[in-house]
Amino acid sequence: MKGKILTLFLLAAVLAAPLAAEVSSMSALQQALAKASPQTKTCVGCHLQVTPDIVMQWANSKHAKRVPNDVKKLYEKIGAEEWAAKAPAKKFKNYPYNVGCYECHGMFKVRDRVDVVNHFGFKIVSIVTSQDCSQCHPKEATEISWTWHAFAALNTNLSPWYSKIVKYAKAHGLVGKMTPPVYTKVRDQDLLTWQWYKDYAKYLYMYLNGQPVPKKWLKYIKLFGTPYDYDFKNIVSPLYPASGGLNTTVAKKVGFEAELAVQCAVGKYKYFQKVSNVMSFVGFKNAYTYHACYECHGTLVVPYKMETVNVKGFAGVTRMHYWGWPSNGAGRIDPDGSLGTCTACHPRHEFSVAQAREPWTCGQCHIGYDHPHIEIYEESKHGNIFALHKEKYNMEHIPWRVGVDFDAPTCATCHMSTIASPDGSTILVKGSHDLTQRLVWDQMHFFAQPKPKWPDSTQNKIVKGANILNGKGYAKVALRGYKVVSLGPAPGQLKFPRLMTIKYYGTLAKHREAMMKVCELCHSSQWTENYFRTADQNYFDYDAVAHYAFQLLKKAYAEGIQDPHNKLDEFMEVMWYYIWHHQGRRWRNGAYMMGPDFAHWFGIVDTVMEALNKMLSYYQMAIQMKALQQQLDQLQAQLMK
Repeated sequence: MKGKILTLFLLAAVLAAPLAAEVSSMSALQQALAKASPQTKTCVGCHLQVTPDIVMQWANSKHAKRVPNDVKKLYEKIGAEEWAAKAPAKKFKNYPYNVGCYECHGMFKVRDRVDVVNHFGFKIVSIVTSQDCSQCHPKEATEISWTWHAFAALNTNLSPWYSKIVKYAKAHGLVGKMTPPVYTKVRDQDLLTWQWYKDYAKYLYMYLNGQPVPKKWLKYIKLFGTPYDYDFKNIVSPLYPASGGLNTTVAKKVGFEAELAVQCAVGKYKYFQKVSNVMSFVGFKNAYTYHACYECHGTLVVPYKMETVNVKGFAGVTRMHYWGWPSNGAGRIDPDGSLGTCTACHPRHEFSVAQAREPWTCGQCHIGYDHPHIEIYEESKHGNIFALHKEKYNMEHIPWRVGVDFDAPTCATCHMSTIASPDGSTILVKGSHDLTQRLVWDQMHFFAQPKPKWPDSTQNKIVKGANILNGKGYAKVALRGYKVVSLGPAPGQLKFPRLMTIKYYGTLAKHREAMMKVCELCHSSQWTENYFRTADQNYFDYDAVAHYAFQLLKKAYAEGIQDPHNKLDEFMEVMWYYIWHHQGRRWRNGAYMMGPDFAHWFGIVDTVMEALNKMLSYYQMAIQMKALQQQLDQLQAQLMK
């Protein structure tokens, strides 16, 4: 009874003339509540006290102004009529209320998910997933589920754990049942989810809370556990590059040990331990992964305990405890089996189109040593013009009208956006949340190779035998196709065009044509063709350097100069890592994204003068030292006779 009175009191205060708050914001809240469902009004009644900023974000969102059926108009505006018939979900057709708290948190898609709680009489979930969003936005949710964004965790930080599941699935004929069904579903038409994890999360929760678990699932729990169980201490991988030095074998070989301890109070330490590497210290937990890897790549969300507590003056609040939460990483795996999260680019609770179109939304992850896309963009002419004119951009308009709503492109313009003519009457470029659709090359791994057909690198490696990292067997999964039809004029020959000529066909031709259509909204066809010709040559130039460096490292292994047991703790190994993972990426990305400083100084110069030259110098010195050691051994042997 007290709760109902409080709710009515708060709603009355909101609907009354606002006093201290900004008039426009309170007016937006009044308008939103006028269109809201009774359940959402109840939510707002409490949450205006508990989480007021969330409420105000929602009140200023498109959700607060729209009913679910409006998505049909959206799809018609962007030329996606085929999706209009599929949206919204049946329960939302002719739904009279706007999209509010209850519609997302209480009308969630998967009803039997483990993390449902009773929240003051409402069955709700804390985490709204991409499957939930798909009820009104099936096109966007489906397309994103087929991207490396949705698989950003499974392909990287979760891969050591996920690999065990894929290997088991392959050995027992359960690929596609225990794993996301990437090989049987239709790209960009079927929503990809990981249904096995939905069930696994439920039985894992039961196990953790002392409830009986079916024998099959108990076996899985004991086999696989979670990725968090060993604090990543057994991993030595390019996915966790620090693990190379932290798990180093070098210190033991040279007889070095350090005494480490945990500080338990000012000036006091305990848990003393002598170690030859940091990873074996009991107090080291690799916690950086939660605030480095997971914030961009995403987590596996594990519901592990439910409790009822007092929160901010409200008694009897039932809530679920999660591990791997909070995380807005692009590839987060949710308890309902959803792959990827919409909030990585459309943050809660405004879910703004404008924010997703801002370069810095992409730049929160696409930044820094290994993929400085935002820095390259800012250096580029595109970034220069955006910085000058951004106040004039209409970041909200759908579809985006070239020359009217925007001038120079942002990241979204080139890679995702639906683009219309200046008067808005014609769709010039169809948009997609499947970011592969306008790309040809994989610019992230050892060597030059096209994008893969399927986004699940772990399944591609274990099931198809294709290693995206080093390219071994990669032809089995690579998108087709291209061929080198000419190496170009010989040095000194007075002939144009220079450089190699690449001919694209099949899927890759469609991808390149899709990107060129975007470029040609502003540039001539010759400008566009020449730019891609020179950029593509950079890719093959990098490839030659990478193969040269990698073969040098393999020769060092064969001659015992470096030890392949731990591939990230010796000098030549670290330099090779920098070539493909740092400098080489900057070279490739700088070329394609108009960043001259990154193509040159941070790219090829650092690749060659910094890393490759150091590898060669170290190899030369090691060969000379090895020869001297052999001479010394021979001399000692003679003296012993």
